[in-house]
Amino acid sequence: MTGYDGPAPGLEIWPAEPAYCKRQVAQASFAHSLTMARKADLLGFDWVSLSEHHYAPYIMTPNPCVMAGALAQVTSRAKIALLGPLVPLSNPVRLAEELAMVDMLSGGRLIVLFLRGTPNEHQTYDTEASATRDMTQEGIDLIVKAWTSDEAFAWQGAQYQFSTVAVWPKTVQTPHPPIFGSGNSDESVRFAAARRMGIAFSFAPPETVREWVKLYHAEAAKAGWQPGPEHVIYRGIAYAAESDAKAMDDMGTFFGQKMAEQAQIQQKTMGGPPVVPLVLEPYFVGGPETLKGKMEEIRDCGAGVVDLAWGIGDPAQREAAMECFAGGVLGAAQSL
Repeated sequence: MTGYDGPAPGLEIWPAEPAYCKRQVAQASFAHSLTMARKADLLGFDWVSLSEHHYAPYIMTPNPCVMAGALAQVTSRAKIALLGPLVPLSNPVRLAEELAMVDMLSGGRLIVLFLRGTPNEHQTYDTEASATRDMTQEGIDLIVKAWTSDEAFAWQGAQYQFSTVAVWPKTVQTPHPPIFGSGNSDESVRFAAARRMGIAFSFAPPETVREWVKLYHAEAAKAGWQPGPEHVIYRGIAYAAESDAKAMDDMGTFFGQKMAEQAQIQQKTMGGPPVVPLVLEPYFVGGPETLKGKMEEIRDCGAGVVDLAWGIGDPAQREAAMECFAGGVLGAAQSL
């Protein structure tokens, strides 16, 4: 996570006033994100991930492809999971080009989750909210064709029209990098299954994930294929410590400090992304044995890939939490 390591408006505030962004703090925050990625690569994590957000301090990656290019230079083994570009906010042909560059720069380590984005994000460039679902779905189809076509082509769709598409460079991976779609609605689950894409869930209760995975498998069967656990991503906020009590105490202290900081900040605008319970009370928090059990529970729901967002604590605590997880949980999780 490329978050701002300093006093800043909370998640519910959008847009966050730029006055709160101190240049040196932001620069140090980016540097620490690269440090975390380098450490994750060395510790044996399967991937490092990033996402796209705008006008907010909780993740400072308005162009995730730029950050992905940086990650490609500080890692050598881990996959680079772009979870994900917000398709309605981008020119899909430009996005196909930039993602192909990342795949080249990383030596074929790119994974992509294409997202529609939350309602506040659609206001970034005044995108028509009612069109964003259709823009996302058509944009994905266009990107896949741009990656796989050996000839220039024209595209005349309902949402996008291009007289000429001829993407250079090609992706390293053939026919293209692994792609995933959002699984946070029945419609998006059906879309991903019909196109033989993976599926991803964020901050949803395990029982809800279990039902969506059942729907995904049923829709995939209709499309003539059978996804495996590797096609299902579950994303959650994580913090590991030597015991449950220590992890919960550290998390409570961190959230208390953030609340105190934010109480001193006066903002005019609300309307941030929806705040779901597993953001306020993160799922992957505890000592090694507790976290092993949570990994098993998510695997039992049908998810074979867990993306951990290390968003709790100061920079030193986040590094320590990741090291604790790597030492006590990672091997068991990877063998599930």
